[in-house]
Parts: sequence; structure tokens; C-alpha cells
Amino acid sequence: MKEIVLIEKLTTVIPNKYEAVRVIAKEARRINSLLIRGAQGEVDEKPTMMALRRLLENKVNYRFAEGETQPPDFEDESE
Repeated sequence: MKEIVLIEKLTTVIPNKYEAVRVIAKEARRINSLLIRGAQGEVDEKPTMMALRRLLENKVNYRFAEGETQPPDFEDESE
């Protein structure tokens, strides 16, 4: 049976749902690379579900880099 995870569960861990999805995707890629190298042996579930479960259990360490606070300045080409 497939497990359904609601967005409300994700936003309890990370308030922004888009950032939560980014964290899950990066963690899934990390888990997948470990599986390819054989570090974790045989696993029954997909790396995406493993990453989602790890995030909901607060087992994923993450931090966001500070981005630009101002939009880029474009020069007006009509002058």
C-alpha cells in the first residue's frame, strides 16, 4: 500500500513547501548515490520515500545559503 504524505506534514518541518521539496530531492540524490556504491545493501523502498521519511523524522541536516536580497539590475537598452 502506498503511503500518502500531506503538504501540511512537510510544512511542520520546513515552513516553505518548495524548500522542503528541494531538501527531499537533495537527500534522495545522496541516498541514491550511497545505494549505487553499495553502502546500504538491499532496500525495499525508493530513495525518494527514504528521504521523505528521514525529513519527517528530523534526521536530515540542512541549511539554506543566503541568496541575493535584491533583484538583478538590468540596463535599459533603449537609451
